[in-house]
Amino acid sequence: MSKVGIISNPASGKDIRRLIAFASVMDNVEKTNQIKRIVMGIDSTGVDEILIMPDYYCFGLRVVSDLNSVRLKAKISVLDMPVTATMEDTVNAAKIMGEMGVGCIVTLGGDGTNRAVAIGSRKTPLVPLSTGTNNVFPIMVEATVAGIAAGITAQNILNGDGFSYIHKRLAIIKDGREIGMALIDAVVVDQLFVSSRAVWELPDVRQIVCTRADAKNIGLTSVAGVLHPLGAREAKGLHLRIGDGDLKVRAAVLPGLFADVGVQELQVLDPGDEVQVSLKPSIIALDGEREVAVQPSDDVKIRIEIDGPPVVEIDKVLSAAAAKGFFKVKN
Repeated sequence: MSKVGIISNPASGKDIRRLIAFASVMDNVEKTNQIKRIVMGIDSTGVDEILIMPDYYCFGLRVVSDLNSVRLKAKISVLDMPVTATMEDTVNAAKIMGEMGVGCIVTLGGDGTNRAVAIGSRKTPLVPLSTGTNNVFPIMVEATVAGIAAGITAQNILNGDGFSYIHKRLAIIKDGREIGMALIDAVVVDQLFVSSRAVWELPDVRQIVCTRADAKNIGLTSVAGVLHPLGAREAKGLHLRIGDGDLKVRAAVLPGLFADVGVQELQVLDPGDEVQVSLKPSIIALDGEREVAVQPSDDVKIRIEIDGPPVVEIDKVLSAAAAKGFFKVKN
């Protein structure tokens, strides 16, 4: 039986960066409409079952109710699990979906949402839609099309490799034990408290370790992107030491806001390479959110790994399905 999961973060696109910058707001009404279009796209491919993560806004229940008059071929339901209104909901939903044999998960959120999904399941292919702020991992694509690609992937209709790639990740190693991970960047900040979680105070940033770097992206990875572009499929990472020095770059660190950032050192990393967290005490932000406190006695390293979640390449999936005749209507 083929299954597709949908995980949507009701809190994405609403953090403090709407107050200090010009970030757009993705309201939950639009997210509900996107989920409906995802469901319709999935259903058009012949998937047997669609599972939606429960949340405090009740996306799943709203979608099921609104589509009650539509004759869906797939069974659609909301996962039976506790709702805590924390990141753990996303982690647990991804874990449950993985255990249930879901063949693909569509995510609606930002880098942090997809990090939580990857914590729950690093084996299930992802179709990540962008509804957050500084998004590098998820992409902007019509929700209907995302649903079609997810449905084709979940049914293994193409029977082959080359339609997804394994994303990199950053493992946070404390005293020899992995305690956290990031998909895009791990940033060492000269602060002692998690506070509002989102990072925007550039003067406090000391180290940036990232898996991807592109000048067209917004956020701290854009600092690396204007110096040393690094793609998602390249088996490399980057480490930047931030501070006063001879090199300074201008980067779009928030929507509509630029900063001149001093770079003391840039280091290219190979898989397995580790970066020592030199500032103690400090906070490490994972994919834009302050998560890990580093105490003076802690030995903390950031290691690049090539064992993150599979990411579906939508263009390749749809092109291959069209070439195979999948979209032709049979009389």
